[in-house]
Amino acid sequence: MTEKMHDFFAGEKVLTVSEVNRIARQRLESVYVIVMGEISRLTTGYPYFVYFDLRDPDALLPAIIPKQDFLNLDFSLEDGMLVVVEGTLTLFEKQGKYQIRVEQVRPFGEGEIQRRIEALKRKLAAEGLFDDSLKKPLPAFPEKIGVITSPRGAAVRDITVTLNKRFPPAQVYVRGVLVQGTRAVDEIVGALEFFDKIFPVDVIILARGGGSLQDLEPFNSEKVARAISGTSVPVITGIGHEPDVTIADLVADYRASTPTGAAQAAVPDKLEVLSVLEKAYNAIYRRSSYHLQALSQNLAHFARRPVFIRPGMILEKFFQILERDMRFLYESPAKGIRTKRERVRAVLQSSVFKKPEVIFSGWDSLLALTLGAFLSSAHRDIWRKSETATRLQTKLEALNPTSILKRGYSITFSRKEKKILKSSHEVERGDEIRVVLSQGWIDAEVFEKE
Repeated sequence: MTEKMHDFFAGEKVLTVSEVNRIARQRLESVYVIVMGEISRLTTGYPYFVYFDLRDPDALLPAIIPKQDFLNLDFSLEDGMLVVVEGTLTLFEKQGKYQIRVEQVRPFGEGEIQRRIEALKRKLAAEGLFDDSLKKPLPAFPEKIGVITSPRGAAVRDITVTLNKRFPPAQVYVRGVLVQGTRAVDEIVGALEFFDKIFPVDVIILARGGGSLQDLEPFNSEKVARAISGTSVPVITGIGHEPDVTIADLVADYRASTPTGAAQAAVPDKLEVLSVLEKAYNAIYRRSSYHLQALSQNLAHFARRPVFIRPGMILEKFFQILERDMRFLYESPAKGIRTKRERVRAVLQSSVFKKPEVIFSGWDSLLALTLGAFLSSAHRDIWRKSETATRLQTKLEALNPTSILKRGYSITFSRKEKKILKSSHEVERGDEIRVVLSQGWIDAEVFEKE
């Protein structure tokens, strides 16, 4: 710096480039913004940050997001995606690069709707609502069909015309609802409950024409999905066009690509039904004719047998048996009574009824002998037990301490230790003792021992 320049700046505060960038960074980091833009130049190869640019037709804004936050996003961030980011403005001081530090990012428009749809799909799939095991079979010949769609769209006309053309016997009931907008979800759920509980039908068709992702949003709601899954009646969906697959389609028991396809799936084709019925009629007619012919031949064969020509020939034998049995029927009771009387008379003539004492005379002698032997044995046993009891009583009396005391002996106890004394060594002078006699006891004190 020349001497003149030094004199020029002598009264001014001069900042370095680093200081200027630091001041700018501090001022920028106090600004929190929400920005919409298209992602470009997405770079994920660095370990700590992911870098990308936000663009619109007229400008570009560099952006950075921590690598861990980028990995935790519930959608895939890609070039060309329209997003809304929230974050703080900042400055990379070394390069003087103005940028936004992203704290939150979400898809914009259909991208946000698609993100919510994918999250709901994962949730319902984890609960098993898309499992084929939950799909209810469609009735082969439904009598009542409930249709839920807009009453003024092309879908209701396509469905009713197709149903009447394919299977005229079916009765079609249309429940008009909103198929887009904020009120559509509640109206669709109410119509499902109506056809399931209030006015039961055999099958339900839920349909609408094509539309944008926003238009189809009611059919991607959790409330509609759970209502379809909870019905006891099979539900067929025909929503949008072939590429459109909503959550309602995944939960439904059958998914058709269009409303017309849903009507075709709900009922059989009358021409096919008539063809099947005609084949069945012909098969039944042929089988019936064959059986009738066989039965006629069998009947003619039986008609030629003698039993049908002379039926009395079979009955003659039975009539003879009947006549013989009728003759014996009158004779049999009297003969039976005579036989029983003879048997009773023979029994009464036996000796047991004339002289019963003859039968029991031998038993009386045996009974007297047995009783005498029993009494003799009992007396001997009682005498032996009495002798044994007397000997035991004598031994008991001899061992009884009271009997010993009666002969002049006594028992001496130590009052201190409360035990019988057997030796003079067990007491000392001055100890108190108790002497038990045959009658009563005496307390004493030891004055001398030997």
